[in-house]
Amino acid sequence: MASVPPLDRTPPTWAKHEHLHRVLYRPQLAGIGISGCVGAGIFVTSGSLVSTTGSLGAAISYVIAGGIVACVCYTITEMLSARPLTGALIDFPHTFLDPACGFAVALSYTLANICSMATLTAQSAELTAQLKQDPKPHPIEVEAAINVALIVLTTFSHCLGVILYGKIERIIMWFKLCLLVLVCILMIVVNTGAVGPRTESYKANYTSHAFTPGWKPTGYANVTESSLSISGVSDGHFGLDGSGGRFFAFLTAVTLSMFSCMGGDYMAVTAGEAKNPYKDVPAAMSFVYLVPLSSYPLAMMAASANVNYADENLAKIYSRGGGPYGPHPLSPFVIAVQSTSLHGLPKALNLFFIISSYTAANSALYVSSRTFFVLAQQYLPTKFANIFGRTNRGNTPLASILFCSALGFLSLIGLSQYAYSQPRITLSEFYTGAMGSVYLIQCVSFLNYKAGLDRIAKNKIRVRKGEIHVLSRNDDLYISRLFKSRWQPLPAWIGIIGSGFVIVWSGIPPLFILAAKGSLTSTSGLKSTTALAFDVIGVYVGPVFFAICYFAYKRRTGCERIDINDLTPSQYVLEDLEFLESSVPGPPPTPRKHSDASDIGAIELNSPDDERRMSTIKGKNPIRHGHSTSVEIGEMTADMRDQLEAQRAMEAEKKRVEDILMRRPKRMQNGIWKEIWSFVVTTDKEEKP
Repeated sequence: MASVPPLDRTPPTWAKHEHLHRVLYRPQLAGIGISGCVGAGIFVTSGSLVSTTGSLGAAISYVIAGGIVACVCYTITEMLSARPLTGALIDFPHTFLDPACGFAVALSYTLANICSMATLTAQSAELTAQLKQDPKPHPIEVEAAINVALIVLTTFSHCLGVILYGKIERIIMWFKLCLLVLVCILMIVVNTGAVGPRTESYKANYTSHAFTPGWKPTGYANVTESSLSISGVSDGHFGLDGSGGRFFAFLTAVTLSMFSCMGGDYMAVTAGEAKNPYKDVPAAMSFVYLVPLSSYPLAMMAASANVNYADENLAKIYSRGGGPYGPHPLSPFVIAVQSTSLHGLPKALNLFFIISSYTAANSALYVSSRTFFVLAQQYLPTKFANIFGRTNRGNTPLASILFCSALGFLSLIGLSQYAYSQPRITLSEFYTGAMGSVYLIQCVSFLNYKAGLDRIAKNKIRVRKGEIHVLSRNDDLYISRLFKSRWQPLPAWIGIIGSGFVIVWSGIPPLFILAAKGSLTSTSGLKSTTALAFDVIGVYVGPVFFAICYFAYKRRTGCERIDINDLTPSQYVLEDLEFLESSVPGPPPTPRKHSDASDIGAIELNSPDDERRMSTIKGKNPIRHGHSTSVEIGEMTADMRDQLEAQRAMEAEKKRVEDILMRRPKRMQNGIWKEIWSFVVTTDKEEKP
């Protein structure tokens, strides 16, 4: 049931111009993933982590958030190695959990990444103001024009086809990785004073505490502030003091850092356009989430070592904003170099950060358009599927690209709200909440994936020379040709609990402020009640939207949850993708004939009665009994025939699985250093002219 589209259409992979172009090699795949991972989060908005929880707290929050995302991506990688299909993130819950979950993931993932595209585009447009001599915000019409120009450029680059887009993203990947290394080295150089004397006092530039004294949404006026309270005070003294406040601030920082840690899942979307998906996609996904997530804490620690968490130019997530450089807060990396003798360096860094943010928005359009393409094919009515579920002659889903890019103009909303860019913040909160729901469902799908595979491994027949089982996660072929994520299901449970925590806690700080706001003597430094309400809405509308999609589809189709007893080896070991995604319908390749498994003596005999029955069936014991005995012998013959058929079927299926897996490339066969080098230069002859 899981392998058939839920609507009454021919499987779209069999229709002309309804499948994507498998042309991307490992460097291009990794380029798209890295470009989506590394955006404005680590370079620009990470300042809010420093102001919220301090220098060391900001780095540790990236360790926690990155660990949650890594566990989710690690879990997805095992399923992806088995089923690197177009729309893999939709396929996993649809196949192993519930078709309604597949629909909810498809719609939520599409809208979440459209919101991410709008957020990053708006942020890129805002950052261009920092390139001016007078870094004040652009007039509304100028910033609107910049947003439109960026979206048009993004759309145009995608319409030219995935080959050109993949080559561009390959270059962008190394630009971003080099930028991460550059800012880390630069922060160390600044810290040692090698770039000249600072223009301010030494103590004013550096953080004097690893963690903030408490949780204070409007930020600290000075580092000795400790008289915080939640009632009867002005908003300048509002907050939680002591260890409770530190813990509250740290949990808030973890949820804030999730936005910049997400993105490793993009590799699952690229599986539909990978030239060698079984060979390249699992390796590229590991590279994409391990490299950035391991470097984020180091970059954050290097930056926060040069910036005081009381700096007025850092972002304060629940304050009205402000500062000498306008209402838009500055990157902690820019703040660190502004007081040095290298006066042109802040603008150069801002230019690099604009490129990083814009290209991340570009990747968000890529994954949203591909997900919407699969959503249209699998779940939408036929008239929409015939528009958005089709490609041009170059196998580019133009209609889906244009639709998603049009929604990207959400970046234009709220351009007059310069005080704190609330519409953009709300869109980013929707992205975090919706992606948290998607991550949680992916991990739950894996629990069913593993349970079904464990059941298949236990379903075996005992024979004289041992046992026959078709497939197991512990098989050498499974480990070497697919991928076995170790320590499961612990990483999956970490992903479930961590994603659930992010969904729930993200809305608690603004709810807490709203509840206490009426008891304060002044609130001019805090966001308005409307803005805080939109913070709550932005966080929780994602999970609520996911639930509505799930129950609406459930009610419409009456689909049932996938029973793990219905899962077979065919769900785990697919036929060759050349057949599955062929434009010419037809039966699957005929498996080669195997040796006859009709040797009755191969079945294990557990008792003397079994021996007697076997020799009777073979003719070694002549029938010299009466009528009643002959009936008993006939019954035994039927029983043994069933056992033989079961054994023959299992042997044939085991051979089929082995034949398919033996045709797959062996994982990590070239050694670790050659595998790493393959992200720089491809070794595939097909790509070379």
